[in-house]
Amino acid sequence: MIKKVAFVSHRSKDMEADKHFWGELLGLKLSSDYEGKWVEFDTPDGKTIAIEQFSPEGSPPTLALETDDIEAEVARLKAAGVKFEPAEIMDNKVCKMAFAFDPSGNMVMLHQIAPDRAK
Repeated sequence: MIKKVAFVSHRSKDMEADKHFWGELLGLKLSSDYEGKWVEFDTPDGKTIAIEQFSPEGSPPTLALETDDIEAEVARLKAAGVKFEPAEIMDNKVCKMAFAFDPSGNMVMLHQIAPDRAK
């Protein structure tokens, strides 16, 4: 089951300039910085905006939806004909991720944070 919006992420070409824009100019709180390759800012209503350098250059923003059981959610959606690329769930020990596509071809990330990292 989808629980909430986990985050929206944007690809960064210049992390320091983006940190300045999102933090100092827009006034959002920098809540996490993972070696300067993935940073998170919190919005006043508790949402997260991530700025990252993992996606290929030119990638569109990504909407990540938090689920409490990613394996069950992926299985349910695959049974309904939803396409995933790659087909497997990725686990980086911080979170599990699966990338689905809506009927218009827009990517949506299903996300499940590791239990020891949940807020």
